[in-house]
Amino acid sequence: MKRWNMISLVAIVVGLILVILGVGHHGVKALTWNNGGFQVDERRQTVVHPGAFDKVVVNTKLPVTIKPGNVNQITIQQHSVNQKKHPVTAKVANHTLTVAGGDNRQNIFRIHGFSMGWSDDAYDTSGKITIVVPKATTVKTVTLQRNWIVRLEDLTVKTVTGSHSGSFQAKNVTFSQPLDLSRGDADIFLTNVTTPRVTAKTGDGDIVIRQSHFKQTSNVLHTADGDVSVKNTHLGGADVASNDGDLHIGHNQVTRSVKAHTDDGDVYGIVSDTAGVSVQTNDGDIQLMGRSRKSGTHLRPNAKVQYAFSTDDGDITVR
Repeated sequence: MKRWNMISLVAIVVGLILVILGVGHHGVKALTWNNGGFQVDERRQTVVHPGAFDKVVVNTKLPVTIKPGNVNQITIQQHSVNQKKHPVTAKVANHTLTVAGGDNRQNIFRIHGFSMGWSDDAYDTSGKITIVVPKATTVKTVTLQRNWIVRLEDLTVKTVTGSHSGSFQAKNVTFSQPLDLSRGDADIFLTNVTTPRVTAKTGDGDIVIRQSHFKQTSNVLHTADGDVSVKNTHLGGADVASNDGDLHIGHNQVTRSVKAHTDDGDVYGIVSDTAGVSVQTNDGDIQLMGRSRKSGTHLRPNAKVQYAFSTDDGDITVR
């Protein structure tokens, strides 16, 4: 018993010492054991004087957010964990800002306040990079090379190129050209996004669309192994599909038609009471406007706006 009391006392004393060290580094911050010593987690800031730049290349595995702010030059904020071992570089050349380097892998012992423990996550989600550009900046191209999580906020962008992985997020973004997210294996989140047309394809991820505007009729939202959700969105039309996931289509303003099919999942729809609706399932139940229906039912086939909901092995609910 005395031995355990001594061990507990030592642990408390060490904890207090580390708290004091944290406060001594500009307040209570997380301390990280890294490369044989303790580091205080803090943000480092780099200012880049770009002259004229209109392209951004993301070539890092660290999470990256690009957004406007009250700055005169490009400002890059980076978390300090792994900074020395895997530094991130930022440079501007030929009108292109390139952010490269960094590493999001970690296996560290973290102490924050009075809590402690090992963190063996595959990815260091706290080691993010925030790129702040001057307000009213128009970016011609965002090129995704080596990336894990990319988030665009409050921007005007011409187009996105390259492949995406992990997560691609855009909020309050206008793309002047069609948005092509067809090369990658990521979750895709678009909120209040405006673009003539979107092509979103992912091998192993969800697709979530909210309050967006896609005028053209040939929008494509496909996932091999995930769910698709499209709500409160203006679109000319769309082809929505999943091999193994559920589909949620609701409260959208559609000009022409929406086709939604899943091989192995359920389909949920909320549509206008003037739209045409057809339903098809090989092995499942159908609830259409509050009534049980048989597969192959088509309500209002002559309506201007049409929805076609189908699943090979699942239920369909439309109201």
